[in-house]
Parts: sequence; C-alpha cells; structure tokens
Amino acid sequence: MRSTSPEADKLRQAVLTIIDEITMITKDGLRCIDSLLRDLMNNDMPFGGKFIIIGGDFRQTLPIVPRDTRAVDIES
Repeated sequence: MRSTSPEADKLRQAVLTIIDEITMITKDGLRCIDSLLRDLMNNDMPFGGKFIIIGGDFRQTLPIVPRDTRAVDIES
C-alpha cells in the first residue's frame, strides 16, 4: 500500500481497528499488519499506536498433532 493512497489515509484516521476471527490469521499476517501500521503512522509503537481489538473463538481452532504421534482426547 502506498502511503499516499486513500486507503492509507483511512487507516491513519482510524482510531480503532477490530480484527475478528484472529485464529485464522497467521503470525506472519499479524506481523504484516503491525509493520504496515508502524510505517503509516511513522512510529515504532506496536501497531503504530492504534487500538486493536481482536476476537475469535479459540475453542473452534483445531489442535495441531505432530505426525507419527498419537492424538490424545481432551475432555472439557
């Protein structure tokens, strides 16, 4: 995104950003958002100093079971 684009202006003016289904974003995706906001806001604060609200249901995320290991049932 170019810093002179209309989208960049909207991000600069935004006070709050809401990210739903955070469990679907990879760590690299979240780092990309952080880097973009730091560049646009021209400071080194996390997410460019913007307020970020994240949401999602971590109970819906499937566990990662390494190959050649036995899955253990977890009762809640």
